[in-house]
Amino acid sequence: MSTSLSVAEILAKLESRIAHHEQQMAFHKQQEAHHREQSAGHAAELEKLRRHFESFKAAALPAADLAGAAVAPASAGEEELGDLREFVGKRIITSKLIARVVDSVSEGYAFGAAWVAEETNRRFHSVLKRPVDARTASTVLRRLRNAGALRQVQPGGAAHGEVFAKGGGG
Repeated sequence: MSTSLSVAEILAKLESRIAHHEQQMAFHKQQEAHHREQSAGHAAELEKLRRHFESFKAAALPAADLAGAAVAPASAGEEELGDLREFVGKRIITSKLIARVVDSVSEGYAFGAAWVAEETNRRFHSVLKRPVDARTASTVLRRLRNAGALRQVQPGGAAHGEVFAKGGGG
């Protein structure tokens, strides 16, 4: 043991070490309180998430079983929306929806752009970003006529639109 230190120096060193450890103890008590608060917050959130998880799982499993069961044939209106599978992950193309409406019309039935626009909006209102107007429908009908899918029954003018019917020829 070294006796070269004076009593005053020994006391000063001991006091500085005491002060250091008091500061460290206070710091760690503060950290402990902070960590206790954090732990309590995480425990509450964990409990809430577990409750939601269990309730969702309880509802999802029977729903998955129902989804896998065989289904009776759907009505005509439901089939039209079910046929939109070709658009999954893609943009809904208005001209294809209008063409579907025209395809559902019986042979010999005469129709105009206003009726086609109204029917397209009625059938596909849930998937359209905005309603189809008669001008857009008229453009698609003219293109279908030029492709031979429709025939023009009556030419259009400034006061009235063209009238079309299914079937090629003129």
